Amino acid sequence: MQSLQYVTKANKIFSSFKVYILSLLLTRTKKNCASMSYELGISYYSIYRFFNYQEFNKDAFEQHQIALVYLHATKDNPGVLVTDCSQIVKLYAKKLKCLGYDRNGAMKLVVKGLSYVTCAWTNGKVIIPLDFEFWTRKKDLPEGRIYKKKTKISIDLIDKWKNKLPFAYIPLDGDYGNEYCFRYFKKSNLKYSVRIPKSRIVTINSKQAKLKDQFKLKRNEKYKMAKGFYKGLEMYFIAHKRKGPKGKSQIVFIASNLEGLTAKQHVKAYDLRWPIEKMFRTLKQSLGIQDCQSTLDEKQRMHIFATFAAFTKLEILKISKKKNTAGTEASK
Repeated sequence: MQSLQYVTKANKIFSSFKVYILSLLLTRTKKNCASMSYELGISYYSIYRFFNYQEFNKDAFEQHQIALVYLHATKDNPGVLVTDCSQIVKLYAKKLKCLGYDRNGAMKLVVKGLSYVTCAWTNGKVIIPLDFEFWTRKKDLPEGRIYKKKTKISIDLIDKWKNKLPFAYIPLDGDYGNEYCFRYFKKSNLKYSVRIPKSRIVTINSKQAKLKDQFKLKRNEKYKMAKGFYKGLEMYFIAHKRKGPKGKSQIVFIASNLEGLTAKQHVKAYDLRWPIEKMFRTLKQSLGIQDCQSTLDEKQRMHIFATFAAFTKLEILKISKKKNTAGTEASK
């Protein structure tokens, strides 16, 4: 803590963005300006000036994240581009324009908060958050604002980032297993691995039926694959038997246009979507993405990008630590 106090006192032009990120990383209690100031022993203003000066440069942040992606992408593992939605619970907020109600997966309830669609890159070892946009359901939108579905926001983010980064394909959860998304992937010539609802009507071997009725897995069979059509679009369908809630067996389905993979490899390809779920958990549990108390959407947005930057710092430190550990063991 003394080092942060020394830096902020000794260097008056020390970036307020850096001070804010360090405060997020070092504070163990609530990640709001008052709590961070009290715990770290630095002035409230030295933290809050991040919002006053509007010092956050989104273009510079994006260029930094792009550089990190290229640093960690390789020819053998170019990584994947993934989008997903999460919610910042704000039960008692009233004045935020982007405030609305959404189903919260962790609470299994429809609650009030800020829902945001995030775009990130991962190679399975490191995940780098890139961008996000708020989503508000139609009935909660202030007058004059145009409604966008979550899938449309995701596709807008993919469109923005698809030509800026290396990636092999896009893994997405079941919310994106629909005709609108599949036609977008085809039109954009993008590879994908998407969980698809079992009730979708598909055609396999000239038989048209629900996905769940197209596959019959034997007792010890965990993976099965077939080529077919959904809404006239050709793709692979993969059935995966796994343990579900309460340890009961369940079958989930994946749709993909990735070529040359076995059914098991398709499941592993889809699993590269999971790092974004871990990222959401870290942002909430360790970096206080929900702790900003401002009633202004723009300050909430700045706080979220600051937590993205803090999370990225943790990811890079994690990779560096692993490299140093491996180097130490190799030298012994």
